[in-house]
Amino acid sequence: MQPIIQRLSIALLAALVASRAHAQSNDPPRRDPDSVFPRLDANGDGSLSADELRKFPGTQRLPDLFDRLDRDGDGKVTRAEFRAIAGMGGKNAKPEADAPKAKLSAPAVAKGSAEEIARYAAASEYSAQHAGLCLLVMKDGEIVFEQHVEGSNPDKAYQIASGTKSFWGPVAVAAIEDGLFTLDEPVAETITEWQADPRKSKITVRHLLSFSSGLEAPRRLWAEKKKDLYALVLGLPAVAEPGTTFAYSEVHLYAFGEFFKRKLEAKAQAAGTAPERPWDYLNRKILTPIGLTDLKWARDGSGDRAMGDGAVLTARQWAKYGELVRLGGLWEDKQLLPKESLAGCFVSSSSNPAYGFTFWLNKPSDKPGSGVADGAGSERARSSDQVSDKGIVPGRLPDLVMAAGAGQQRLWIDPVEKLVIVRFANADMPRLVMAGDYSRLNLDFKDEEFFARLLGPATNER
Repeated sequence: MQPIIQRLSIALLAALVASRAHAQSNDPPRRDPDSVFPRLDANGDGSLSADELRKFPGTQRLPDLFDRLDRDGDGKVTRAEFRAIAGMGGKNAKPEADAPKAKLSAPAVAKGSAEEIARYAAASEYSAQHAGLCLLVMKDGEIVFEQHVEGSNPDKAYQIASGTKSFWGPVAVAAIEDGLFTLDEPVAETITEWQADPRKSKITVRHLLSFSSGLEAPRRLWAEKKKDLYALVLGLPAVAEPGTTFAYSEVHLYAFGEFFKRKLEAKAQAAGTAPERPWDYLNRKILTPIGLTDLKWARDGSGDRAMGDGAVLTARQWAKYGELVRLGGLWEDKQLLPKESLAGCFVSSSSNPAYGFTFWLNKPSDKPGSGVADGAGSERARSSDQVSDKGIVPGRLPDLVMAAGAGQQRLWIDPVEKLVIVRFANADMPRLVMAGDYSRLNLDFKDEEFFARLLGPATNER
């Protein structure tokens, strides 16, 4: 039902665009958002505020419209964000993949030999051809290449969707080091509601972080954001024995989040202090020490941050986090995370060799069905799940790991090659994913083709 409602909302917005344009001109009705945007932009600053959009007749019927348009959560809607939705309601609306390709701006950074820069530029061009918005390459701690499409820039933040998942494996490493819990601790000792369930009572922290808890994953939780997702997942049934199946879904992390909340509350109660929340702990232990402060997050109906998909970052911010991971938890001569324990995030789980603790690994899976999304995908093989079938880049870069988000958001990390790479793509990703309208996303980008351009043809040197 939710995708239908979303599509009706899009159609309504398109009709509003057409009627607004017609009402303010003598021309025939048009569905051209570029002709409407300047009329709505009352102060002429090139973006729309929530107040400006509310003055648009009919938008009262779409109370969450502004949030849907504002992809990066920066409190304003750019022309590109407005165009992405408003131009999609008519019969002749084109899929995102068929839309005109955005032009690349000149590189913000381009360092290295002429041959290296040419390879980076070729990889950036390939990315842009497949709805890429930005490419950043960091080598040995230095940004050597960064390029954006027109309308984006180094200060532009994007929602990284399921790339958010990869914060929580390292956070768990820090919490284990602090003595808050262990990997093989039964979660039901803390989430006591699960103690009477024959399957849930056996779920451990390890199962949650490796996405093998066995919890049902039928929902696209993106479309359930008005609900308390932490409470919702606790009521889901366990449909498989823990440790036997892999499901790339946020359900495991919302369960982990509730478990972690309660652990932090118990610690605070014992110490007589105010409790932290999981994201407070993430900020204190990891993000603030590396200079990432005041990150924006999408929230669920409880008002808490969406642990599975809510983080909003610039390419440079995401790369900085990747650099901490590449360095084994070391930052400016301070070991923020225990190196050996962090390395455990990149060890294959028994349920899927292509996945560790919240990171994709460059290994093929030998598990049937591991390349199929949760039930909400209607047996749709997501791009990141397809990686599970064969590895990220088959035949090369064996140490490569990846955080991946819907719409082919990417953070690649290779400690041996000393590389951290960020890619953003598909400008209208959050709304399309919420609507279940994946056909409008450009998902033709291939990791192996990208790396063939970035690094040159594969050799047998390694």
